Amino acid sequence: MRRSIKVNNNKYILAEACKNTFVIFDAIELQTLSDDFLKMAHDRLIAENRDDAMILVDGRNKDENFYVRMVVLGVDGELGEFCGNGARACAAYLFSNYKEFKNFYIVTPRGEHKLYKYEGGIYSVELPLVTFELNKKFITKPELFENHGNLYSINLCGKNLTYAAAIEPHLVIQEYLNDDELLLIGEKINSMREIFPLGINVNSCYVKKDGTLFVRTYERGVQRLTLSCGTGSSSCSAIYLGNKPGEVNIETLGGPLEVKIKSSSFELKGPAILSD
Repeated sequence: MRRSIKVNNNKYILAEACKNTFVIFDAIELQTLSDDFLKMAHDRLIAENRDDAMILVDGRNKDENFYVRMVVLGVDGELGEFCGNGARACAAYLFSNYKEFKNFYIVTPRGEHKLYKYEGGIYSVELPLVTFELNKKFITKPELFENHGNLYSINLCGKNLTYAAAIEPHLVIQEYLNDDELLLIGEKINSMREIFPLGINVNSCYVKKDGTLFVRTYERGVQRLTLSCGTGSSSCSAIYLGNKPGEVNIETLGGPLEVKIKSSSFELKGPAILSD
């Protein structure tokens, strides 16, 4: 039996996707969230020792389609822009619990993002192409970055970091770093609030001998290394392919992911489960 818990009349379940762990709150009937609700959700997130809370709100249906907004609440108590692995965990929840609908979409300021279900507990989300243009919401000193064609990079902590955003903002180091090195760099960069006022995700990636892309991520919402990051893997894939159509098989410590870049979107695909 899947674990379903009610807190202050608000049901939540536990889920994971590539060993990213989540608390999912079904608040679909609500259009807005109160501070009390967010505090309760954060308290449960900490008590369950999960990476993020995914709060589903403002559900709307049109024929066989169901649209829902996903609010990402981090361990740091801040709201994130998006979560790729979390979106797939929400897909697992929606396909399991709202079977009267055929198609599901997560709505963000960037558009409506379709969710897909495959065999064997595999789910995916279709997202707009990764962008390389610096976002001043996350970077207050863009003059520190160098323009290399369509890519912007900055040298920090003795490393060259390239900016990319899969809705969430990322910096990518295209070389192998051990965990201690990446953790130190991630902590240092996220202390530079004069440049990155909301923090920023930091990734290390490299191509293995079998052709897979290995990705390790320091996530700004939890302020530590996580076992997998969907938007980080997507950002690394886009840099690797030059944002051109193609497929990349990703290896993370939490499990495999697949990124398929299309002409005007990309699909992030991988396992997701609802915890017992």
